[in-house]
Amino acid sequence: MRGNITKRGQNSWQLKFDAPPGPDGKRRQRYATVRGTYKDAQKELTRLLRAADDGALPDPTRQTIGEYIQAYLDSALDLSPKTLERYRELAGRQIVPHLGGYRLTALKAEHVGQWHAALLGEGLSPRTIVHAHRLLSSVLERAIENGTLNRNVASIRKPPKVEDQEIEILSVEEIATVMDALYGHALYPIASLALATGMRRGEVLALEWSDIDLDAASIRNRACCRGNPRRFAYQVA
Repeated sequence: MRGNITKRGQNSWQLKFDAPPGPDGKRRQRYATVRGTYKDAQKELTRLLRAADDGALPDPTRQTIGEYIQAYLDSALDLSPKTLERYRELAGRQIVPHLGGYRLTALKAEHVGQWHAALLGEGLSPRTIVHAHRLLSSVLERAIENGTLNRNVASIRKPPKVEDQEIEILSVEEIATVMDALYGHALYPIASLALATGMRRGEVLALEWSDIDLDAASIRNRACCRGNPRRFAYQVA
């Protein structure tokens, strides 16, 4: 058998498969972790075996942080679309521009510390840096599971401490400025609804026509309450 699948946890599978022999001619085995269903794991194992046959299987010891993060996100089948969108944003804006060129096996704790300092120097908030750090740490943990790394250097160097801050909301004048800027744009009714009701993006996107009562000028928000829907009063212009 050229490969097998072992269940590691809920929605987590370890793949073990034969890779092309090295320069010494000895048999080599590779590991990979897949998040998702058993069927997803089967598909990924088939893809990896095909890549090995075609000579297109990347050498994990030569992969860069950027390449490994991309592979991590592409195989993150258990993440919601919104979470995956956020992770890609963090990777593309905060991680890859600074650390993406380092080889995975060459990343050191001092590089992580320098990265934190660079992000702070750019004016990034400590909270966003913490989120980016957590993503990097998860990626390195996956590399450990796959046998590519021996330790997670992101666990050695901690991100900046996040101080509790009072949430700032838009003033009446700022809301008027936003709406004036969006007037005539396709996002105007969406922004107007969100600002008038306090609904989050996911709640707005989950609305159905049956939730809207134009005669009563009201909207029922079912997405946030799981069986206990709230009713928002919203004056239709």
